[in-house]
Amino acid sequence: MSIEANKAVVSRMFDAVNANDIDGVIGLATDDFVVHTAIPNVAPGRAGFRTLMEIYFGAFTEQHVDVDAVVAEGDRVVVYHTHHLTQGGPFAGLPPSGKQVVVEGLEMYRVVDGKIAEMWHH
Repeated sequence: MSIEANKAVVSRMFDAVNANDIDGVIGLATDDFVVHTAIPNVAPGRAGFRTLMEIYFGAFTEQHVDVDAVVAEGDRVVVYHTHHLTQGGPFAGLPPSGKQVVVEGLEMYRVVDGKIAEMWHH
């Protein structure tokens, strides 16, 4: 796939996140998807990715992601983004606070045949 096609796949993932569409996000992952994250209990594969997304969407019941920059080379796409979040559910042992936060993030994705095969989450 071309670099532009790989960037488009990752862009669709962020569109699905902003639409609160977990199934849309998971549908962009390969069956053997691997996520590299500090969040505990995230297994490989689509099931693990679903767990990560359920943690995220369950904790941050109101959210929007702005994509600030995208850089790609070969099968890798790096995205610098800003999350605007409201903590409406428990997260990392903390009870729901209702507080709004803005968090910058940096992630790298490996895209294979139009699907996201690997993600480094920071």
